[in-house]
Amino acid sequence: MIWPLGSPAKSSQRSVDGKAVALAARELAQLQRELERVREVLTGLQQTLAQVEPGPDTIRASQLREANEHLIQAAVLAQGDADAAKHALEVAARSAELDVLTGLPNRRVLLDRVAQGIAMAKRGGRGLAVVFIDLDDFKQVNDALGHATGDEALKVVAQRLSSSIRDVDTVSRYGGDEFLILLSDLSGRADAAAVADKMVVALAAPMQLGEHVVRMSASIGVSVYPDNGSQGDTLIHQADVAMYRAKRQGTGGIAFYDDEVADASAHGVAAPTLRKDA
Repeated sequence: MIWPLGSPAKSSQRSVDGKAVALAARELAQLQRELERVREVLTGLQQTLAQVEPGPDTIRASQLREANEHLIQAAVLAQGDADAAKHALEVAARSAELDVLTGLPNRRVLLDRVAQGIAMAKRGGRGLAVVFIDLDDFKQVNDALGHATGDEALKVVAQRLSSSIRDVDTVSRYGGDEFLILLSDLSGRADAAAVADKMVVALAAPMQLGEHVVRMSASIGVSVYPDNGSQGDTLIHQADVAMYRAKRQGTGGIAFYDDEVADASAHGVAAPTLRKDA
């Protein structure tokens, strides 16, 4: 259920987002150049007006004052256009970082934050965890109630997961009905387990979706830095492996990657290896 990082759909979306941001940036730069030219002319006219001596040439002074007023109005309008363009650029940049349906940070943002979190953890001597969440039997919701209801369910899930974490953590929609969470500044595995337990409780509460009441559960896999690896892609893959272990044990379960390794070793089976698309 994991979309490869280089899948055509994701690459196409990133291309569209990048073009929108680049176009907004060019428009903003053009407006800022025009505003600067208006300011230069305005400054010149103000200097000229200051040099006009009182005397018989009152007509010229009046014309200069009128021109000055027009330029002030033009400068105000140009500033307004520049501000609007800047706002449009900021909106475009934010939209390129958010999942359209849930408003959560998207996959690309989460990967960046995982890398940053690892760097900070190395410097500070603290731990972090990656949590992989896959909703159980979500396809049945779409098939029985329709995709619109399924979308509403995903929005509720996003809200409940967001309410289960701390300010230093990040919830992202990884794709489909999968969510990836970065838990930062941990003292150990117990901290990650406590947050995962909160997520299970939050997701288990019934959802009122229009005329329907839906009960949702999820399989949760957790990998911990530095015990399970020092690279983001490795930690994500291992959390994914642990999630499938939780799913094999039954719905609504939590599994750590350490459990997967211990279970494989006990049965004389090689530990899972990193998939090429992870």
